[in-house]
Amino acid sequence: MLAKLKSASRAFDALWLLALMAFVLAGAPAASFHGDEAMQIYMSRDYLTAFVEREPARLMVAPPYYIDDDPWLRILNGSVNRYAIGLSWHLAGFTAADLPPRPGWDWGLDYARNVETGHRPAPDRMNAARLPSALMLALSVPVIFALGGALGGRLPALFASGLYALHPVILLNGRRAMMEGSLLLFGLLTVLAAAAISRRRQAGKDSAWGWWALLVLAGGLTLASKHSGIVYVAGALGWILAAAGLQAARERSLRRLPTTIVKLAAAGGLIAMLFLALSPALWNDPPARLRDLIEQRQGLLDIQVAADPLAPTSLLQRLEGIILQPFLTPPAHYEVAAWAEAMPMADEIAAYMASPVSGLQFGALGVPLTLLAGLGLAALVWPRLRPPGEWQIGLLVWAAAAAASLLANPLPWQRYYLPWLPVAVLLAGVGLVTALRLAARLRAGRWPRSPLADAADVNETGG
Repeated sequence: MLAKLKSASRAFDALWLLALMAFVLAGAPAASFHGDEAMQIYMSRDYLTAFVEREPARLMVAPPYYIDDDPWLRILNGSVNRYAIGLSWHLAGFTAADLPPRPGWDWGLDYARNVETGHRPAPDRMNAARLPSALMLALSVPVIFALGGALGGRLPALFASGLYALHPVILLNGRRAMMEGSLLLFGLLTVLAAAAISRRRQAGKDSAWGWWALLVLAGGLTLASKHSGIVYVAGALGWILAAAGLQAARERSLRRLPTTIVKLAAAGGLIAMLFLALSPALWNDPPARLRDLIEQRQGLLDIQVAADPLAPTSLLQRLEGIILQPFLTPPAHYEVAAWAEAMPMADEIAAYMASPVSGLQFGALGVPLTLLAGLGLAALVWPRLRPPGEWQIGLLVWAAAAAASLLANPLPWQRYYLPWLPVAVLLAGVGLVTALRLAARLRAGRWPRSPLADAADVNETGG
């Protein structure tokens, strides 16, 4: 009987995930257009250069860099998405002649003039270009399911995967022909590998070389997807280190900790090497090109801050964004205010938001979801609420890395909060389990004491 129940549960979980993945893919053609999509499509010409013409060396760059020239676009953007678009473009039967003109989208022109000059691709070409990112977003749903299950069992796995796959901001950005779909898939795979390594280590199992290999592969692909993926890589490596450190403290033995540190250093080096291998723009003197990348990224950020009347944001506004963006802020379809004056875009946005494929518009649900995420964070900080296992503290490390990156970001753009959203979703899942556990304790007449009481016990026992 128990075997039948387990089989039925697995079948339900599989159908649940397939339905969510199908939902993600179904809405891709309807998502509102973003100018950066045209730029990514234009740059997908690099796929033909590297894999069809087999001349990847032509993709190397060197200064000087000029805004919107190919070398500038290459060094500023990840390579995975433009290669994926190029492959999809090629398989769909389109050629380089079908690509939009340089630089894909001309931000010096208004929306109407860009359309007149052919910078916005036709719907069939947009669909071909969006397919890779939407597919990778769909594939990330089982990964968030696995993370939710690792953190608390089947209930948070179902809850977190549903919340993630129906999240309107994740859907909008992941469905577009941009870097977010690959960033989410490979970033979450990197974190999942870290969680698995930490969990196996705590259980006293073998070194799990397969998981270490996945950590390296996914980490390199994360950085090559979008440079801001460093948040996922740092969170994953920090997860393993924090879990190992806490376990060593509990066991009062540092015997295994040095080995873990050596493995982490090796994994970090291999991730960096894979990132460089996938980034031809950095092949020509990597240290110099990495300096160029940082300088050009800073220069672009300065331009964006100067152009946005709401930037730079204050520290308080950034803190507010961390709290409000996950469940209390509706999707932002553009960053340039002038797009609000383009009636075709206004109609397109209204049609998408009115469609059920736009996802779950949280509304009043945003408040309880935010409270659940807060409770989940409290559970990670307060050990008496946290489920057993030092490895789970890794989620707190990942959350800290993601939050720190947002505190350093002066732009109020919602798209930059995307790496924080999976963390918030998982915290809400932990919060749901914690709330149910607290309710059960309350019914049984038991209630966890305050952290101050825990600290007093530690001081009294000298532990």
